[in-house]
Amino acid sequence: MKSSLLEHSPAHYLSNSISTCSIDNELESEESMLSANKAELTKDQQLVHALKDSETRYALATQITHDGLWDWDLSSNQIYFSSRWKSMIGCQEQEIKNNPVEWLVRVHLTDIDKLKSNLSACWRGEISRFEMEYSLLHQDGEYRLMHCQCVAAMDGDGLVSRLIGSQTDITERKKIEYQLNYEADHDKLTNLPNRQLFIQQLKELSQLEHNSNYMFGVLFLDLDCFKNINKNFGHSIGDRLLVEIVHKLQSCLRSRDTVARLGSDEFAILLAGFTDTSFPSEVACRIQQEFSLPIPVENHSILMTISIGIAFNHSSSDIQTHNTSYNLIESLQNAEIAMHQAKAEGKACNVIFQRSSYLQHIEKSKSENDLREAIEQEQFELYYQPIVKLVDHSLVGFEALIRWQHPVKGLIAPADFITLAENTGLIVPIGWWVLRSACQQMATWQQEYPNSNSLFISINISSQQFSQPYAGHIIAQILGETGLNPRCLKLEITESEIMENIDVVLNSVTKLKNLGVQLSLDDFGTGYSSLSYLHCLPIDNLKIDRSFVQNIESDRSKLELVKTIIKLAEVFELDLIAEGIETQQQCTQLLDLQCKYGQGYLFSKPVPLITATILINTDN
Repeated sequence: MKSSLLEHSPAHYLSNSISTCSIDNELESEESMLSANKAELTKDQQLVHALKDSETRYALATQITHDGLWDWDLSSNQIYFSSRWKSMIGCQEQEIKNNPVEWLVRVHLTDIDKLKSNLSACWRGEISRFEMEYSLLHQDGEYRLMHCQCVAAMDGDGLVSRLIGSQTDITERKKIEYQLNYEADHDKLTNLPNRQLFIQQLKELSQLEHNSNYMFGVLFLDLDCFKNINKNFGHSIGDRLLVEIVHKLQSCLRSRDTVARLGSDEFAILLAGFTDTSFPSEVACRIQQEFSLPIPVENHSILMTISIGIAFNHSSSDIQTHNTSYNLIESLQNAEIAMHQAKAEGKACNVIFQRSSYLQHIEKSKSENDLREAIEQEQFELYYQPIVKLVDHSLVGFEALIRWQHPVKGLIAPADFITLAENTGLIVPIGWWVLRSACQQMATWQQEYPNSNSLFISINISSQQFSQPYAGHIIAQILGETGLNPRCLKLEITESEIMENIDVVLNSVTKLKNLGVQLSLDDFGTGYSSLSYLHCLPIDNLKIDRSFVQNIESDRSKLELVKTIIKLAEVFELDLIAEGIETQQQCTQLLDLQCKYGQGYLFSKPVPLITATILINTDN
């Protein structure tokens, strides 16, 4: 049967170009054949009723469904299109004939081959069904996106006799999906790619092979002090400013470059394909030049500066590449590190990423994490350096000095982590731990050795601790909890810390002085040395810095400085403690200058708790 129909079978439409003239003639002939067949059926009334019932059910189904239905009879090569199918392309009932060409001629050129291939495979029995999407021409001249489903129906001989399917207009749904996807991947204010899309683009680009002569670079930009714009002018002006900033950025780039908004005041730029290693820096300088003038926003004129980090795949930037594929995600991370370095160098500048900076960044992050863990697990311990009377080396007190017992690196001196603690704010919890532990230990010694009640404990306290509103209350609470006599506590603070927070320090010191706590000015002579603060602050002690004590016996200028400090102490009636005494000659010279107290390796290095306890027991 199929072999006799090959010339006018579905294969004629699915494998050859469509001729509408010949199809119309064929259609008329085939319609006559169909009429003859139906005439024969009228002889059997039962068949007529069954056919009517079937057609009624089919008609009702086509009215209920929103899909456009079609039924292709392969033996007659006639295709039935439901009214809904026709209306999907803007046609009336009589405008489309029951000819496959009415469908296929409207399919977009980019989709027709795939549709023909699927239909042919179903007709030949190679597949039983398929689904696909294609664009179909509407009467208004525009294409609509359709989703097509097709099922092959078998006759009694097991051969494919019909192709039955449906068609759904998914144009609006696809528009909505596209819009949702666009909004998920783009910043609503600027319409730029957001962080998620930008990173995805970098990943995809990194997987491609590129010409090794072309380089790729990433700029990471941060708007300096942008939060002040929202604070001073309001978020509406801030949003308008951001839009203007984006326009300025885009004016500095080529069409092939991509700019994305990564955060509220952070942007990233992908420089795609360049050969000159100076190009990324030139772009960064061009951007900063563009922002050298104020930006007009409504009635305001706002000056905005930008800190920029630069990273690109070149040996000079220490970024290694593999098989001409560039790790652009790593470049983005490196550019951000460089941006933070630009911030640290004063903002409004650009910095090229260097591997050494990266390693420092990693080490700093690891050290900070280790330090936080040390606070949580109390990995610290106190060492105690004796403070003695110079005349007879008798013990008068201790300075408590922290050590970090690192689980891997061992004992770490304060010089190797205090700066990190100050920069991260961790000095505050560390400082309160030192104060509490030292006070508790001194109170314990005084209970065990009654003759040690006259000893004092000297503790360094940071300006960040003193800057807390209730620092005085916290210290008073610690003294109350540990039971230490406040007169046995000396708090050491440097000149620079007093100068930076004089008002807060005065409030806290006043409360502490009322309790009887002593205040010691540490490293005197190395900072501001303002006599006015010696007068207004209730200071009890001056500590002569070790840098003045070293070589005091041979360096006349240092000797004169020490004499001056000692004279000042006499005028203000302050006790003196000299640090860093290492030789008997230094001790003798300080005694001759009327300095009463000192500490240093001549008497003892800082010692652990058990050794300090022995010293107390021996001295008593």
